[in-house]
Amino acid sequence: MDRLRKLKDYINSQDIYLVKEILVEVLLVSKKVRDICMKNKCGQYHNNFMCPPYVGALEDFADSLKMYTKGFLILVKDKIDDPLDYNSFYKSADVLHEIMLDIEQYGKELGYDKAFAFIGGHCRLCEICAAKLGKESCVDTKRARPSLEAVGVDVIETCSKVGINIEFKKDEVTWVGCLLI
Repeated sequence: MDRLRKLKDYINSQDIYLVKEILVEVLLVSKKVRDICMKNKCGQYHNNFMCPPYVGALEDFADSLKMYTKGFLILVKDKIDDPLDYNSFYKSADVLHEIMLDIEQYGKELGYDKAFAFIGGHCRLCEICAAKLGKESCVDTKRARPSLEAVGVDVIETCSKVGINIEFKKDEVTWVGCLLI
C-alpha cells in the first residue's frame, strides 16, 4: 500500500465528521480574514503565539504554501447544549487539535517530512498563553499550532470551493483543521 493511501486510511480512522483531500492552491489566503483578526473580537490578537501578529505576514504564509502540493481539510462537528458555555463550545476544537497533531506525526512517519497541521480555532494548550504573560516565546512549540484563519485562510470560502458547506447553528459547532503534505 502506498504512503498516501496509508495516510488517507489513517485520517479516516479518526473520530472526524469529514475529510476532503485538496490541492494546496485551493486555500484562499485573504487580507479580509487577517483584518477580522486585527479587530480582536476573540481577544487573541497579540495575546496568543499561534495567532496574529505572531504567526507572520500573509505573504510569508502564501510563500510557504509553495513547498506543499496536497492537503486534507478535516472537520469535526459537535452538538452544543449551551452556546454560552466556553468549555462546551471549544471541547471539540481541543479534540481536533489532538487529532491534527496525531495525523501530522503519522504523516511524518510515512515520509512526509514537511507535514504540518492547522487546528480549528485559537490554540488553547495553555490556560493563559505565554504571549499574554509577556513571555518571549511559546512554551509548547512541539504541540502548539495555528488555525487556518490565523494565517489568513478564508476557511468558509475554501470549503465552499471544494464542495463543503459550513453552516452556523446555535446547537452545533463545526471545526476545520488542515494537514499539508
